[in-house]
Amino acid sequence: MSLLDLPIGSRARVMDIYGGTNSIRRIMAMGLKKGDEVEVLYKAVFGGPILVKNLSNGSQIAIGRGMAGKIIVSPL
Repeated sequence: MSLLDLPIGSRARVMDIYGGTNSIRRIMAMGLKKGDEVEVLYKAVFGGPILVKNLSNGSQIAIGRGMAGKIIVSPL
């Protein structure tokens, strides 16, 4: 299941990040890494970004849907 599949308000743990080296580096530079717990706060309409709160460090991140599809999560 990817981050895209989670409904608003749900929590999950990041299990893996797929993609090329640049994609993985960019996601990690935004503050997400394997093992982090996240909560989906908002999903913009018409293919806009997803607002995610990283519960491990308290940061909020807006992630495009293309990148969110590469983040594999396990619901809590």
